[in-house]
Amino acid sequence: MNILEILNKYKDDKYKKFQEKICFTNYEILGIKIPMLRKISYKLIKEYNKDILLNYDYSNYFELILTQGFIIANIDINIKERLELITKYLAKIDNWAICDTFCSELKLVKNNKEIFLDYLKKIKKIKKEYYQRFYIVILLQYYIDDKYINYVLDEMLKIKSNKYYVNMAISWCLSICLIKYYDLTYEYLKNNKQKIDNFVFNKTISKARDSYRLSKTQKLKLNNLK
Repeated sequence: MNILEILNKYKDDKYKKFQEKICFTNYEILGIKIPMLRKISYKLIKEYNKDILLNYDYSNYFELILTQGFIIANIDINIKERLELITKYLAKIDNWAICDTFCSELKLVKNNKEIFLDYLKKIKKIKKEYYQRFYIVILLQYYIDDKYINYVLDEMLKIKSNKYYVNMAISWCLSICLIKYYDLTYEYLKNNKQKIDNFVFNKTISKARDSYRLSKTQKLKLNNLK
């Protein structure tokens, strides 16, 4: 099995140029759209033994790393083995696209929130850019609910970073909190304004104001916080 050979059939030079403009990575970009990579990954899971897939050398290429992420997220393995694979995978992430795509694919989190939260608490101790972004993006995608909203807000206040993609993730997370829990998050922003990084604070409001899910009145109220 040669996954790179399979991927090469779907290269698109135009899409490659687009990806290179928005995604800064040390991996070589082939230029394959995410839906196609997902489709290929699902097909590989159906057709090949898990040991073959998990031991394949996914390296050097952006799309190979993404394919590995799809496989780790969806292959039939127990939670302990999956978490071990996730930990190894995180060390390979060097850009927002791989990070966020992998987070979106980890839908298993929905039914394993307590187990996964224990794991996340270990990950957040690793003060590296994409470990932190992974932690934040998982929280914003799966934990902004009645049970965890206060935890999420508290965590966004604790994370301090000078890394652009970490602070963008915090802003993104807080903007989703505003959309889903407006009153609670508004008071949180109002009461913690001095504790939140200026970039994060302003970007949060900007992102929320871009949403069609907030009313004009809510957006105006937010703008007055600046």
